[in-house]
Amino acid sequence: MKRFLAIILVLMMVLSALALTACGDKSGSGNEDDYTETVDPEAAAIESYLETYRPEDTAVTYVEDVEKTYDYEGYDFTFLNSAAIYYMYIYLDPDMTGDVLDDCCFERNLNAEQKFNITISEETQPYTELASYAKTLILADEDVYDAMYIPATSLTPLISENLFYDLLEIEELNIDGVWWDQPLIERNIIEDRLFYCTSDLSLMAFEGIWCMYFNEDMMVDLGLDLPFELALTGKWTFDELKKYCAAAANLNGDASFTLDPNGNAVYGLIGLERGPTFMAYAMRTEFVSRDETGRYKFTADTDPKFANVWEQLIKFWGAGDGLAVFKLAEAADLDPGGYYYTFEQGRALFLSAELKGATMLREWEGTFGLMPQPKYDVAQETYESTLFSGCLSFCIPNTNTNLERTGTIVDFLTYESYRSLLPRYYDIHVALKSLDRQESIDVLGLIRGTRGIEVSLPFGWLGNLQTDMQNLAMKNELAIGSTIEKYRDQIIANIDKTYEEYPTYNSITKGE
Repeated sequence: MKRFLAIILVLMMVLSALALTACGDKSGSGNEDDYTETVDPEAAAIESYLETYRPEDTAVTYVEDVEKTYDYEGYDFTFLNSAAIYYMYIYLDPDMTGDVLDDCCFERNLNAEQKFNITISEETQPYTELASYAKTLILADEDVYDAMYIPATSLTPLISENLFYDLLEIEELNIDGVWWDQPLIERNIIEDRLFYCTSDLSLMAFEGIWCMYFNEDMMVDLGLDLPFELALTGKWTFDELKKYCAAAANLNGDASFTLDPNGNAVYGLIGLERGPTFMAYAMRTEFVSRDETGRYKFTADTDPKFANVWEQLIKFWGAGDGLAVFKLAEAADLDPGGYYYTFEQGRALFLSAELKGATMLREWEGTFGLMPQPKYDVAQETYESTLFSGCLSFCIPNTNTNLERTGTIVDFLTYESYRSLLPRYYDIHVALKSLDRQESIDVLGLIRGTRGIEVSLPFGWLGNLQTDMQNLAMKNELAIGSTIEKYRDQIIANIDKTYEEYPTYNSITKGE
């Protein structure tokens, strides 16, 4: 049926200009969010936006004469991927459904199938079972999947058992291309080896970017200037965020700022309990840093900026003065106990959430704008945007017997995602349909190229230190030094163990 639909697609491409304005309904594909578009963007607005983002003008020329060089004789190239999770669009091989993202992914895959003489498919497992399922298959030497998408925070035990190949050794992967996530790659190379990364191929690497939304109607009512100009001129800092939040915080008849779904108190910002760590990352404050040789060292105990930033975050977050309040990740995002709900009720000026939130807020009657997480100060050169730490990450199992074929196909799919899927569909879907303002579209451009994950998290170096730091913020306790000291020796031992083991992990020659 899928290949039959390809014929229909070819006919539809003749009317591609009309298709850009006609593909608005979210039909699901098993997705957890099944919102429906009611208003499509004007064709003129789409063309105007496309002129602001044309990746083919900025990408290095992708020279690959695939039609003459490669014929993989009908090979079935198979991904292992997650089943639906966290309302995010994660699908690698959807059917053509009329949904913008489904149809564009289908077209991308069809292009690759025709060029390489292959078929592309994906098989899924529950998100929480992906790592154990992959481990069982690989240890049994079952060559089932050409490539896998595994949560980043589940990868370290698998890497330590030599289950994946070093991606840097696969020549066909242009891993330094802009279609691969360079901030994440640069952070996660250890001893000149890289076993996982993210890119434009899986849209979870977009859906999982932590950013901020603001209630534009509330901001106007409060007499505040919309903060777009601050963001676009590099002046959106933590101090500026605090000023906006202070102007919004209001008990509104409640006895305290303790979060109550049925209360009246208004907050500056609402987010999950992990909010302080997202902001710390955005302010370029991490638990480890590279020394002059490029080796990672635990520096949270000696870096004065680390202590300064966390002291400010601890004072900022928590229910005390209403500047920023937590919601534990125990209720569904849109439930009355969820943090989106509080924002939609007009009880928080800002919402700290992932980029998927632009879609989740689409049916809300209010008006919102997009902002990056704030900088530490104006001297910080760029905004930094952390990904959901469990983001699905690309890796290649050591059961793969044809790395040249895998590298060639995956890199082509990734480049095509960057070149055609993103500007033609994804950004239109998110920016024009959900964000609805040119300023928000411009802000999206600021944050999209800065996504990464703090290296401590996928490598499992920190133990429970990050959780304990978040708890300090929730309780407004400034016990930073003693909390760090509790974990210091174990973290240093964990880092040393990684550096001792990494040179022994898989090379292209399996088991070498």
